[in-house]
Amino acid sequence: MMMPALLIFLASIVATSDASLLPPAQYFTQKVDHFDGTNPSTWQQQYFVNDTFFSKDADAPILLCMGGEGPPLDGSSVVASVHCSVANNMAEELGALMLALQHRYYGCQSNMTACPVKTFDSTPAIKNPLVFLSSRQALGDMAAFHSFIVEKYGLSASNKWVTFGGSYPGMMAAWSRLKFPQLIHASISSSAPVHAKTEMKEYNDMVAYAYSVELVGGSQACADAIAKGHASILSMFASDAGRSKVASAFHLDSADWLKDKANQASFAGYGVASFPSQSNDPLCSDPACNIEKICKIMVNETYGDEVARLAQLRRVQSGAGLALTSKRAPKMMAAVDESMPDFWGYQTCTEFGFYQTCDVDSKCPFSRGLVTLNSSVAFCLAEYNLTLADVAANVKYSDVYYGGNRPSGSRVFWVNGQIDPWGALSVLSPLDGQPTLMVPGASHHAWTHPFDSRDSKYLTQARDLIFAQVVEWLAEE
Repeated sequence: MMMPALLIFLASIVATSDASLLPPAQYFTQKVDHFDGTNPSTWQQQYFVNDTFFSKDADAPILLCMGGEGPPLDGSSVVASVHCSVANNMAEELGALMLALQHRYYGCQSNMTACPVKTFDSTPAIKNPLVFLSSRQALGDMAAFHSFIVEKYGLSASNKWVTFGGSYPGMMAAWSRLKFPQLIHASISSSAPVHAKTEMKEYNDMVAYAYSVELVGGSQACADAIAKGHASILSMFASDAGRSKVASAFHLDSADWLKDKANQASFAGYGVASFPSQSNDPLCSDPACNIEKICKIMVNETYGDEVARLAQLRRVQSGAGLALTSKRAPKMMAAVDESMPDFWGYQTCTEFGFYQTCDVDSKCPFSRGLVTLNSSVAFCLAEYNLTLADVAANVKYSDVYYGGNRPSGSRVFWVNGQIDPWGALSVLSPLDGQPTLMVPGASHHAWTHPFDSRDSKYLTQARDLIFAQVVEWLAEE
């Protein structure tokens, strides 16, 4: 599918970073609790509209970009953004109305008045203002928004809705179709880990695999060097002399800091340097910013052994200003504003789990045994008084409720990237009425990002296949 000239022009507006030229936020009154008819509380939910191409024909489709945990939606989400550009790209050819709906709570950074937590954080009767944060409440928001838009634009059943999203929004896009088939005609679900799981060993197993994929510049030698270097560092943690060698090689302020297991985990449990897989960008220009550039360092024996190569990698990335370590496993997308509560962390405790451990019996390429399930879930108890058993029960319920990676339903297209760790918990094998697509060399929903003339042929093919599938489904009653 060629990118229409007008859409290219609109995308150029996004590139100027002039928000005044983008569609403004609009608001409608939303219920706080869709499951309690006695609760009259409401809040103002944010949405965006691009009706530039809307033909207003009796059968003109409605394309809905589902919001999620971050980054917050803005006017670019209905023009060209990481969220739903695959939908934006087809709006003109379909004569569609393009919409985007902010997920409850996650729009707080840009508009505190449109956040349920603001509604309740000063109300003594509500002990936990996050209690209304859930995917099920958010799906209720979608259904209410659907009714609102149908009335506002005078739509009929002939105006078929298609939902789009990547990552958690991809989960929401799929579930909107599966749970509300009478409202949503079809869904394009990109990089959506719909199989809720408390411990996600698969994440770091997939990271190890990603660094062996030659298509993106990896190799088995590279993957082995990363793993061997981290295994050596772990063994060095066991003695004063070993810790001193690590501190010296990586220019740490103190070797004593490495005596603490939590500090060892922070330093080496998630990787002693940045190892993008879900965020791998073949087009990035910074030093050691993608798999190909990292592997060129990790297989270069002139730097020394595997530990020395890891130290060189960290120095290169540090000089480029790249983030190197994390005390908690990476989120599915960009982190929320640090001034806000950890909304996504709350949802992991109450719905999804997804704790990316680095166990001894795994293929994790980092120092194994430091990042455990118990250490990953500890914040649920500290912040929300939820034990590991509580979290596991919550996750199990979500998986049963939504059907995991074998959900019942039809007209959901599951698209995943070859080197995306989140894809391990998505739908990977076709189901009846639910086709799948694996995009070679692609990271986390890379095909939903704005078009770039340097994109791989596989991203272009994926976009074309998605467009063809949407056209086919729109022709169905």
